[in-house]
Parts: sequence; structure tokens; C-alpha cells
Amino acid sequence: MADSFQSLLALARDAHRTGDASAALDLYHRAAAASSDPADLAHCLRHVGDLARQAGDREAAREALDRAEYLYRETVSDPLSLANTMRLRALLDGSTGRWREARQLYEAAATDGCDLADALDECDRHLA
Repeated sequence: MADSFQSLLALARDAHRTGDASAALDLYHRAAAASSDPADLAHCLRHVGDLARQAGDREAAREALDRAEYLYRETVSDPLSLANTMRLRALLDGSTGRWREARQLYEAAATDGCDLADALDECDRHLA
């Protein structure tokens, strides 16, 4: 029997939290493949993009983040997750436009009661 999405996601989070980036990357890939929900898929792809970026695999990171961004823009309404995706894209390519957009999205998400001061400060540092 194939692993369920929820169990794979839990294992991926645990591996990520404990610093096993290679296992986390594999598990997020597997969770993405097992996902039937666009929000879950976008979430996994965002983490795949982040872990691939950290591992120096810029092409895999770009591909995963492109797909996550598309889902967040076209299917999944989640401004905070889109902001996080744009932040990762900005870290990947250094684009001032992406930092600016991430900041705007974080500002919008902050109006929903989230404390995003650290995220806004990071954007401001890159925009200075």
C-alpha cells in the first residue's frame, strides 16, 4: 500500500526539523506525488524548492517554485504562502521585484493578525 499524503508530509516535516535535508527533500517529493489537493501540492513544492535551493540545485528549485507560484496565483488563495514562495524566489535569483512583491504580500497577510515583522524586516534589508 502506498504511503498516504499525510504520513509522508509528517515524515518530511520531521526530517526537515531534525536537519536531514536529503530525506526531507525526498519525502516532500513523495508527498507532492501523493497529493490530490492543489494547496497541499503547492505547500510541498514550496518546500522542495527551498530544500533544492539550499542544496545548490538552482534548476530544481526554480522548477518547484515556478509550479508552487502558479498554484498559489491560479488555484490556491493563500497570500502568506505566496509571499513565502516569492521570498524563496527572491533568495534564488536576487530579484528586487520579487522582494518588493513578497513584502507587499507579507503586508497584506499581516492585516490578518499574523506577526510578520521578521519577514518584513528581511524584505526591507534586501530592498535597502
